[in-house]
Amino acid sequence: MAVDRNLWEARGAQQTPTGVSVAIGWTAMIAASLVAAALFSRSEMPGRVLVVAVAAGAFAAMVPDLRAVAAATGLAMATFVGFLANQFGELTGGDGAWSYAAVIGFGAVLGIGYRFMRQAPQARRAHSERLQVMADQPFPDERDVAVAPPDNAFDGRRAA
Repeated sequence: MAVDRNLWEARGAQQTPTGVSVAIGWTAMIAASLVAAALFSRSEMPGRVLVVAVAAGAFAAMVPDLRAVAAATGLAMATFVGFLANQFGELTGGDGAWSYAAVIGFGAVLGIGYRFMRQAPQARRAHSERLQVMADQPFPDERDVAVAPPDNAFDGRRAA
């Protein structure tokens, strides 16, 4: 049985809780929606969706938590349909609003792909370094090996 000594190492690169990442993402998507509303008129849907899709892609490229990216992208799509395509938060599909919202999802997928491509050489290099360190270590002596009963022993004994 292995025990992770370092909590941050056990969690990997994700150091921000998911809820905080979702809140930051939704704030960024609302800011992008406000910018899109200020830059483009109501009849210029492609320009509005482009601004929000670029913001969703940039957020996805920076945040390693896929759950937070999915939640922020879904909220960005709902905000676009409810407030940029329609009025007063109506989530109806008039004027092909949901088909425009799919572009926001595509922008997030592109951001995720960019992040994975950027991190792939680093992960490969770290993996090869770990293998090299393991190959350089000698086999343990018989004196260094300790045997403990498993945690599920039938006679009630425990390892720790």
